[in-house]
Amino acid sequence: MRSNYLIFTILFILIGAGSLSFGLISCQSVNSAKTQAAKDNKGGDGSKDKAETAALPSSRGKVASFLIPETGSERGLQKALNEKSHQLLDIWTAVKAMNGVVNVLQSAQVKGNYFVEASVNPLEFLAPLDSTFKKISGMFLGAYSVIVFQKMLLSLSAFIIFILVIPICALVTVVILWTYKDKTKIYRIVIASALITLVIIFAIPLSINASSLLGNKILAKNINTLVATIEENGKAATAMENDIVRSRKTGNSIIKYTDRVKTLSDTIIENAINYYIIFVFIFIIIPILTLLVIFFVTRYAARLILGKR
Repeated sequence: MRSNYLIFTILFILIGAGSLSFGLISCQSVNSAKTQAAKDNKGGDGSKDKAETAALPSSRGKVASFLIPETGSERGLQKALNEKSHQLLDIWTAVKAMNGVVNVLQSAQVKGNYFVEASVNPLEFLAPLDSTFKKISGMFLGAYSVIVFQKMLLSLSAFIIFILVIPICALVTVVILWTYKDKTKIYRIVIASALITLVIIFAIPLSINASSLLGNKILAKNINTLVATIEENGKAATAMENDIVRSRKTGNSIIKYTDRVKTLSDTIIENAINYYIIFVFIFIIIPILTLLVIFFVTRYAARLILGKR
């Protein structure tokens, strides 16, 4: 029995040491790649290509790139998150463009250029629209922050797990092996510890991957339709703003734009809110639910392995 203790002790010491080494080496290689990329960017004359090559995930090896993805990587989950952040910025740009149209009309109203003959007081819809667009802009800024947080979490959590969490788990397992009173459960403890270690490694990538799978596969058509509509309306808003500015400069009446602005604003607001609701469900609720499911399933499985209920 004591020989089994020694074998498992050595095994978990090797696991902890290997995890620590893997994390430190991967961390050092990422920093080296970024430092080299920064130096090459200053060099000019084709150095940009060298910098991009140095920053590629393949420069660290496939295993390290998969388990510890770089923040700026164009592969896997990081690529999906990068695409989502660009998508959010495009929608935010469209919202800001429409808000700019509303502000132009508000400015014209303040100067008293044309609204004397308007059938509806502009303040009855311009002020609420301006407030609404500012709130939506803040919502999408928060959504963008969520994606940035997930990108950093996906990268930094792996370092923390390999450098800190797994070595600590290995050490705790060794201590339990030598201090646990029921010696008949040594194999159960080893299996439960191995299960928990695997879950810790893959929990965060799995939760984020569930979001990406839902957004890029199942709801992709709905999301792409919303994004395309919002971007098209954003371009229309930009063109309308330019027309309004030109009309003001030439002294032409711009009352005719009020109905168009209200209609276009309502459309952008509706589509933006629909997109935001889908975003919250996919990138906030789904990851949290996935982590909770993983936690409770792992806890239940570990208790079954240890013979507890």
